[in-house]
Amino acid sequence: MLDNILGSVQDLVTNAVTNHAGVPANQKSSVSQSIIDTLGSALTNHVSQGGSLGQLGNLLSGGSNSSFYNNTHSSVVDSLISKAGINPDTAHSIASAVLPGLASAVTSKLGANAASGIVGNLLNKAGLA
Repeated sequence: MLDNILGSVQDLVTNAVTNHAGVPANQKSSVSQSIIDTLGSALTNHVSQGGSLGQLGNLLSGGSNSSFYNNTHSSVVDSLISKAGINPDTAHSIASAVLPGLASAVTSKLGANAASGIVGNLLNKAGLA
């Protein structure tokens, strides 16, 4: 299931990185992979600590009020800064663009009714709505 979620997010991540002027052309692929790896680790850690996907949907719906959302956002930002040398503003921008897609991928596995509320909340929290 986690692989399906990450597969659903792959295109979003690639587009967010490809379309961001702050990412050098020669790093776009490695930056995309770093984000996917970081998101995979966050999801795997959540589930391995006894969390369910249903709980994950609720945690993502909390946006910046959720420690899971904040920790995942910080992990993506930190990974982009430390591994790819991306500047902090660009790293924050990309993470804020990607996390709503993660929420959408998770909620599509949980059902359409959960998706609209969670994604809308995340888009508002990210300043994208």
